[in-house]
Amino acid sequence: MGILTDFGAVLARRIALPGAAVLDVGSGDGAFTRELTRRGAQVTGLECSPAQLALCHEVPPVADERYVAGVGEALPFPDDSFDATVFRASLHHVPPARMADALREARRVTRPGGELFVFEPLTEGTQFEMMRLVDDETEVRGLAQQAIAGAVAAGWLQRLETDVLTAEVVYPDLEAVRRRTTAIEAARGALFDARRAEIERRFLEGEPVPGGGRLFRQPFRLDVLAGA
Repeated sequence: MGILTDFGAVLARRIALPGAAVLDVGSGDGAFTRELTRRGAQVTGLECSPAQLALCHEVPPVADERYVAGVGEALPFPDDSFDATVFRASLHHVPPARMADALREARRVTRPGGELFVFEPLTEGTQFEMMRLVDDETEVRGLAQQAIAGAVAAGWLQRLETDVLTAEVVYPDLEAVRRRTTAIEAARGALFDARRAEIERRFLEGEPVPGGGRLFRQPFRLDVLAGA
């Protein structure tokens, strides 16, 4: 499985990554943390899932990246610790009542003049349509957008840029889809197996890629924010 969209290039276009202190909130298996580290940033990945943290530590480090256990709504860092804070497909995983708290925490730990990057998946695209068969995130994704809009409307965050990007995800086979589905929550495996035939039909509707596998697209909304 591979995610073909270069999210790191978005950060590199706005800030000088070499030497920059970056917080990756909800780092998952650490792939994005390592990507930013390769670009020269000093990256801290924050993750609440022990299983995902274990995956982070299984991969040899790129450089000096580090991983910390914690949650976005209560960041375990002092004020003004980072030059940039990133939510990459993670804000909607924060409990809905605490999404605004997570944005406030991100503002708190980001230095004056620094930026918050929020990449949130939208409720559209072939990736969403396949994954919603196991975990329909329509409601929480909408709430994440409301949290961002509310922070801007209230005046404690300002929006510097907004855009829509499309991630292209390639799965070599159906089992790769299952592994991704269950990476965060193992209990999803039973639901995946119960709906396997329907998910397989969606998988086979994906765009074939040379060498095998299928490609799926997931639009993301990008919001670049800063403290007001």
